Amino acid sequence: MITEWGRRHLKVVLEPIASIFRALHITPNVITLTGFLLNLIVAYLIIIGQVRWAGVVFLIAAGADAIDGTLARQLGVRNKFGAFWDSTLDRLSESFVLMAIGYVFAMNQQPGYVAVAFLALIASFLVSYTRARGEGLGVDVKVGIGTRVERFIVMALALLLNQLLIGLVVIVILAGITVLQRMWAVRQATYAMAAAETDHHDPGTQVEDADER
Repeated sequence: MITEWGRRHLKVVLEPIASIFRALHITPNVITLTGFLLNLIVAYLIIIGQVRWAGVVFLIAAGADAIDGTLARQLGVRNKFGAFWDSTLDRLSESFVLMAIGYVFAMNQQPGYVAVAFLALIASFLVSYTRARGEGLGVDVKVGIGTRVERFIVMALALLLNQLLIGLVVIVILAGITVLQRMWAVRQATYAMAAAETDHHDPGTQVEDADER
């Protein structure tokens, strides 16, 4: 995935920057919050029609999002709240940007485009939900062609080129396919787990609750 490629090749850039924040005693959570606030500015710039400038700030916000994880690794931070904080603000950031685009379409009397913005929002949330729910079932779900990094690249290009509708359509397609990929992965894994459990049970044992299958 692009995510893994980026971590390997951008490490040489991110590590020195993270070291500066470390020397300044700035915590990863503060950087995460900064990235979120920058995305609020992105949403505002979209609403007032400064779409390309929104793209520039969006790139800066993405930098903050990349650095917080690098800084956390440098500090040896293993705080589970930090991961929760990061994931939550990531979802909020993406939501505000997509809602801002939807608002612009609504103000321009383009209900069809607004629907596409909502679909992009729903699909993006489902990408995260399917992974979280799968991991809750004991399945590692990282497959998919439309993770947050891929969606970020599409959104950055859409903003910088001022092609919002095209960007949203691509996000819907990528995220939608990713949701299907993750649903299939969880299905395969859970069926395999159920089969393995059945092999260790007495043949006469019945499944108590269909919701547990």
